[in-house]
Amino acid sequence: MLCLKLTVGELKCLNFIANHGIVRVSDISKALKTLPAHTSRTIARLKERGFIRTEKVGLSKLVSLSETKHAALLRKLTIEFSHMPLEELLSGPSLEVLSAICSLRLKNRKEIAENSLMSEPSAAKALEKTRQAGIVQKIGETYTLPPRFQTLKDFVIEFRHYLNHKTALKFAEDAVIMWECNTEFIIESSRSEEENGFALTGVSMFPKFGIPLISSKSYLFYSPFARKLRLEDIITHALLIHEPSILPILLVWKKNEPEMAIKYLEKQAEKYGAQNSVNEIIDYFASEGRRRAAGFPPWNEFQAKAKEYRLL
Repeated sequence: MLCLKLTVGELKCLNFIANHGIVRVSDISKALKTLPAHTSRTIARLKERGFIRTEKVGLSKLVSLSETKHAALLRKLTIEFSHMPLEELLSGPSLEVLSAICSLRLKNRKEIAENSLMSEPSAAKALEKTRQAGIVQKIGETYTLPPRFQTLKDFVIEFRHYLNHKTALKFAEDAVIMWECNTEFIIESSRSEEENGFALTGVSMFPKFGIPLISSKSYLFYSPFARKLRLEDIITHALLIHEPSILPILLVWKKNEPEMAIKYLEKQAEKYGAQNSVNEIIDYFASEGRRRAAGFPPWNEFQAKAKEYRLL
């Protein structure tokens, strides 16, 4: 998993390039008062993260911002907040904290640390730094970014997406991200092997729970936090990627309902924004189809399919 961190030096380098367009490595070294070898290493790291592109012209290497979305947003950010010391505010673990806050409804520094790649003390330090600058505020019980920092929010989300996409493509060349939330995401791919934080999920795991399905594609959930997926997680993921039909989810739910931990399922669904879908399923079964959300089959159709799978 590529970390969402930038150093003070990297941010100063990006700021210089954003304000001067196409520059030489020697120009950057002179302006930032760094050794050429150090500048070259900084440029290599920024290139790996999709911020810049380089071109060799004669004996000089020319450097400019790339055409990625997060690079364009970074340039907009440096112009919009030129009055703020962004190099200090966004360096270190700050972007990790902001990414977690932008993606999830988090109430305290412990939850921020649990949903990002840092320790609680590091999360607390970065949170305090951004709060003092007015970048982060608490509304009600959860942390958020004020509307005036929308460009920063867009930048953080797009930067995270770029790194997630790189991680996905490293795992499978045909990977397509179907859903993502901060450091976690779900891909569709022809590859079905589980490794490096990728685990089969959604309908790809329904056969294990008694609902055999045939598909040429696999769904895999990626998380840097190692844990074994439970059926409740798998159902939540199936709801997040908006399967064309709700029927397989209804079938696997009904077949395994006695063993399911509904409270845990509701907690996971709330965390990732699938609570409404879970409530619709609960209501559908409780009313025997009389209260049926859009896309749900008539009760008699569900019963007929359930009998085929010997659920009734």
